[in-house]
Amino acid sequence: MNWDSVAAMAEMLGAIAVVVSLIYLGRQVRQNTTAVRTGNANTVQNNFQKLAKLFYTDPEMTAIVLRAMDSDKDLTPVQRLGAYAYFFDFLKTAELAHYHLRKGELDEELWIASMAFYKAYFTTAGFQAYWKERKASFVPAFQEVVDQWMTEEPPIKRPHEMSKAGIN
Repeated sequence: MNWDSVAAMAEMLGAIAVVVSLIYLGRQVRQNTTAVRTGNANTVQNNFQKLAKLFYTDPEMTAIVLRAMDSDKDLTPVQRLGAYAYFFDFLKTAELAHYHLRKGELDEELWIASMAFYKAYFTTAGFQAYWKERKASFVPAFQEVVDQWMTEEPPIKRPHEMSKAGIN
């Protein structure tokens, strides 16, 4: 065997090693993408659960938030501030989910299901009034989405409608 044959074999082995490395790298990237999407889905779900927890742990605050959704003018400044803090948290949770969706880091199916929930809240009179006052606190891409939602009828009952008519 001469040096040209050895060099050719080394070159061929090097090319095979590069191909194997690229295949391995591709698998690692896919696994990482799956892990990121799963982590983001868990974060979105956990954020929702934290928001929902208010409704079953604090009946007084729940009543205030429901009144605020109805744009109750009789809320005290402290009550209004508490409701507005909830609205802010809720919107920021949705904004984070939307950010992950735009970056391809959140499953579209989860986003579509979440939109039904978001729309039920965002189309209440109180949320709309809050949005007009505080819209600038959110990124422009999310502002566009919420503005669109506010023109649409939600596919599920609004929270204050459920509390007045019973949950069906």
